[in-house]
Amino acid sequence: TAENPTDLLISELVEGSSFNKAIEIYNGTGAEVDLAEYEIEIYFNGNTTVGNSVQFSDTLADGETYVVADDGAAAGILDVADATDSGNFFNGDDVVMLKRGDAVVDVFGTVGVDPGSEWPGGGANDTLRRLPAVCAGDTDPTDAFDAAVEWDALPSDTFDGLGTHTTECGGGPVEDA
Repeated sequence: TAENPTDLLISELVEGSSFNKAIEIYNGTGAEVDLAEYEIEIYFNGNTTVGNSVQFSDTLADGETYVVADDGAAAGILDVADATDSGNFFNGDDVVMLKRGDAVVDVFGTVGVDPGSEWPGGGANDTLRRLPAVCAGDTDPTDAFDAAVEWDALPSDTFDGLGTHTTECGGGPVEDA
């Protein structure tokens, strides 16, 4: 199996009907992480400047997820959300980037590219769940992007896995001796 991630990952994106939008990040690093060091940046419609950003203030335990949802989302999303955002969230053709300071930790999409209504492999009115075998984020915000390479595209308004992430990184669960 693959190594533990060395940093956080974007593990799920919900881009559903109306305000049903959420971003889930996953900590598989083996240690608690101070989320105050991180932020999410959203780039709208091919822009190269940040259109919205979300800052954190909590800590995230190893093996746990953190969900930020649009404050107008359905109860099924808000019930598992750790935080809400009232600004412009994202659509299926936008870039979602997770940063630690100035360093890109993970990115969904390509900054400066407007793919039309959605990215190749999905994004518009989809729930996109990171494949369990993905153990490292995409740290190049300018490389070509195809969601099908690292993401499962699920039907609109699929929330059943939000708040949890399954991974094949780091050898699987540790058993007590």
